[in-house]
Order: sequence, then structure tokens, then C-alpha cells
Amino acid sequence: MPSPPAGLLALLVLLAAVVVWFAYVRMRDDLAAESRTAAELRASEAKFSGILEIAMDAIITIDAAQRILHFNHGAERIFGYPAAEAVGQPLAMLLPERFRGSHAGMVRGFAGAPEPARQMADRREIFGRRRDGAEFPAEASISKLAMPDGSMVFTVLLRDISGRKSDEQSEQRFAGAVAVLGETLDIDPTERSVVQLPIPWLADGALLDLLTPSGKVRRLAARSGDARRDAALSAVAKGLLDLDAPWPVVDVIRREREEHVPVVSDDWLEAHAVDDAELARLQALAMQEILFLPLIAREHVLGVLTLYREAGRPPFTGGERSTATELSVRAAFAIDNARLFTAARQATVARDHALGVVSHDLRNPISAIGMSARALLPSIPVDDPERRALLTNIVASQDLAQRMIRDLLDVANIETGHLSVEERPVAIVPLLDRAVGLFTPEAELKGITLRLGELPPVPQVWGDDERLVQVLSNLLSNAVKYTPSGGLITLSARILDYDVEVAVSDTGHGIPAASLPLIFERYWTVRGNAPKGGTGLGLAIARGIVEALGGKLWAESVEGAGSTFRFTLRIVD
Repeated sequence: MPSPPAGLLALLVLLAAVVVWFAYVRMRDDLAAESRTAAELRASEAKFSGILEIAMDAIITIDAAQRILHFNHGAERIFGYPAAEAVGQPLAMLLPERFRGSHAGMVRGFAGAPEPARQMADRREIFGRRRDGAEFPAEASISKLAMPDGSMVFTVLLRDISGRKSDEQSEQRFAGAVAVLGETLDIDPTERSVVQLPIPWLADGALLDLLTPSGKVRRLAARSGDARRDAALSAVAKGLLDLDAPWPVVDVIRREREEHVPVVSDDWLEAHAVDDAELARLQALAMQEILFLPLIAREHVLGVLTLYREAGRPPFTGGERSTATELSVRAAFAIDNARLFTAARQATVARDHALGVVSHDLRNPISAIGMSARALLPSIPVDDPERRALLTNIVASQDLAQRMIRDLLDVANIETGHLSVEERPVAIVPLLDRAVGLFTPEAELKGITLRLGELPPVPQVWGDDERLVQVLSNLLSNAVKYTPSGGLITLSARILDYDVEVAVSDTGHGIPAASLPLIFERYWTVRGNAPKGGTGLGLAIARGIVEALGGKLWAESVEGAGSTFRFTLRIVD
């Protein structure tokens, strides 16, 4: 076969060289692209790995056999295992024994389910298990990813919620403690509750130092149920605390500021003990950490609540210290309220005793004075007006004193809910006529017209004849007192649904708007120039009687246009 021409051969060689060159360039570009892709992939993986590592939550990847493939820094922190020790191990090592079987079945079921992710606590709480065997509550979710080779990997995101659970329990216990403090106003149970409530959820032991009116300190100790601890607390509680002692309670009382001792050492105790005996008592408490909380109410320091924890228990967290502070605030107000209640009760007892003396021991001599004056009055000659005026004044003063005694007793009975009323069907119109008759002479002397308005047919009401006359008398007495000469006072009644409304209207000067809400208060008088001789109890008594009969009493007034007092009584069915 003849050889190809030399020119053709050269052309073929050149063409082959070009093909090889283009193949080389393409291969070089492919290799560069592949290198860039690999670099980007490594950067992406590094970035993703960095995100996983700085995450505070545990991020754990497992294969279909539920063996750990990835274990981030958050997982190391939460579970206590280093990643090198966890990778390759079964996921079950991170679960309490009782949950391992059900959890493995859940993962297998999720592998065949259509959803790509699932919350793992939809039906029940889940728990993790740390390296030291301690269990903790957790929230977790799981996702799955199908790999190119057909295998499947799962990623678990888990969060330790022990702190949140602890805060929730603390809030619940705090709410319960506040509820207990509100159960009574007796001082002894309240003080006992204050020192006892923090045990054991907030502290191992507690002491309550209270300032007494004499300036001394009274100390109470909590009971924990531990014989050693309770004996030590009892021994400390029996010791007297001097306000010149170096114990921090004294500083907290003076500075009105909380104090925290994070570490209690023997040297610290020795520096704050008065003598060796007190040092021994304090050492017996085995305190590791102490909170001294001032009890302040109405800008007064009532005492100090001391809470401590023993060695082996975690230190107070920020949340627990805040809870302790809030508890001390509530405790201070509970103790202050109990003290105020005790003082009020003692004052009530003293008042009742005084009223008893007034009603039993003073009424008789006052009555005797009035009877004697009335008996002497006929014996005074008519032509001796001076002595007759003196006796008349004695009789009037005796009547006023008796009325004041009656008013005081009525007010006391209204306050205690023991006002005596005899509720029965009563015709109200005859009572209005009777009241008008009682006050017409006094009104005429002042030049005032007192009349009964036109009345519709009024049915019987539930009432007490004498008490209702007392109500009308108090209202009419005020109307006559504050209405000037030439004025008009009108009594009227009307039916309102199931009630009868009685009104006493006058054309006096009226009541200032600022004073209107106060006129039913005891001992309140509206005008500084009001006529003398009243007790300031009439309206308070009138309202008490009406309310005891199931009605309401109120006032309407415009300055310069007079006043109207209205009260309702229930219609007899």
C-alpha cells in the first residue's frame, strides 16, 4: 500500500494535536470547576458545622440503625459526653431506661411516615439522661433526609428545659405561698407561715427575726422534718439577738437592704459570731449559702427573713433570688396587715367595753338626773323663770345625752352587723304622718313649712316601725336644721318596680358636690356653721337601718337649690 503524502500526514498530526489540546483545556476546566465545587462544599460544610457547634441546643444526627453520626457542642454541654465518646454509640444511651424501647419504635415509625419532621413531645413529656445518670425534661423535634444511596439519616434537635420547668414550679409554689399568707389575719399563724413557706422548695432552713415594739428581736425557726437540722434551728432560735451583734441581720435591718452570702466558711462564721457558744450553734446549721431578706411594709422594717442552703444543693439562681425577694415583700405586708388587724381588734374590744360602760353605767344616773329635774319642775313657781329655765335645760341636756348614747350603740351594732331590726309587713303612709307630726312644731318655730306630698296608693313594705321612724326622724332633723326660715320640707313616696321609694326634700342651701360622697360617714358634718348639738351619726345610722332592711339610702343635692334624701324599701309580695 502506498504511503500517504507528506502534506496530508502533517495535517493529520496537526489536527490530532488540536484535538488533544482542546481535550486538555476542557479537562483542566473541569478539574478547576470540580476543585471550586469541592472548595465551596467544604466551606459550606465548615459553615454548617460551625453553626451546629455554636448552637446552645443539642443537634444529633443518627443513621437508620439509630447510631450517632454527629454530636455538636450543645449536645456535649447538655449530656456531658464528649463528641468522640458519643459518635458511633446508640442513641439509647442518651435516654432513660424506661423510654428506650418506645423511642426506638417512634423513630422507625417516623421513617415510614410521609411528614419530613415531627415534634417528639406531642403526646407526652420526654426526658434525657446525662452522663452522670441524672434525668432532665426536654423538648425535641426530629427530621429525616434520604441519601443518594437510598439510606436515611435523622437529625434530632433537643433543648434542655430544666430551667424553665424549675421556674414554672417556682412560680406555682410562690402562688401557693401567697395564697397561704392570705388565709388568715391572725398574727401568730401568719408569722409561722412566713418562716415555714420557703421550706423545702426554696431553702433547706429558715429563720425569721422580728422587731418588737420594745426594740428587741423575736426569732422564729422553720421546721424541715430533718431531726438534725430542726434541732440546730431550734437552738439558734432560742438565742437572743442583740442589735449591736455582728450578725448580718442587724445590718440588713439598719440598711433596709438584702444581703447575699454565696459561700459560708468557718472563718466567716467566726467573724460574725458573738462568742464560741453562738459559733457552735451556727456551725451546727451546716449553712453553705445564705440570703438575708428585709421585711419592709409602709416604709418600716418589720424584721428579716433568713434563708439558707446546705452543702450539696445547687446555689440560688437569679430567678430563685428574685422569687425569694418577692416572697419577702408579700410576707412583710402579710405580717403588717395581721398586726394592724390585731390592733384594730384590740381597739374594738376596748371600744365595746367603753360602750358597755356607757350603756349600763351611765344611762342610769343620766335617767335619774332627768327624772329628778322633771319632778322638781312643777314645784318651781311660775314667777321664777330663771330656775325653771335651768331645770328645763337640765331635762333637754339629759334627752340629748340619752340620744347620743343610743346613737353610739346603734353605730357599734351596725359595724358589727348586729343592729336589731324586727322585719315585718309595715304600712308606710301612717309612719310618714307620724314623722310629720313629730317635727311640725319645731319646723313652725323656725318658720318652715313641713308637709306630706300627694301619695299614690302605697302597698305594705318590709320594715320595722320604730326603726323607720328613727330613719325619718334623722332625715327630718337634718332638713329642719339646714333649711332657713321660709323654706319648705316635703315628704313623698312612690312605687318603683318592686320597691317603694321614700323622699325627704328641702329647699335649704344644698350640699357641696365634694362633700356629697362623705355625708354618710360617721361623725361627718357638712357645714362649719351647722347648729350644735348633733353627734354626726344620724345619716350613718339611717343608712345602716335601711340597708339592714334590704334597701338603699342616697342623697341628691345642688348647692343653692336644696337637697333630697331617698331610700327604698321592699314591697311585700
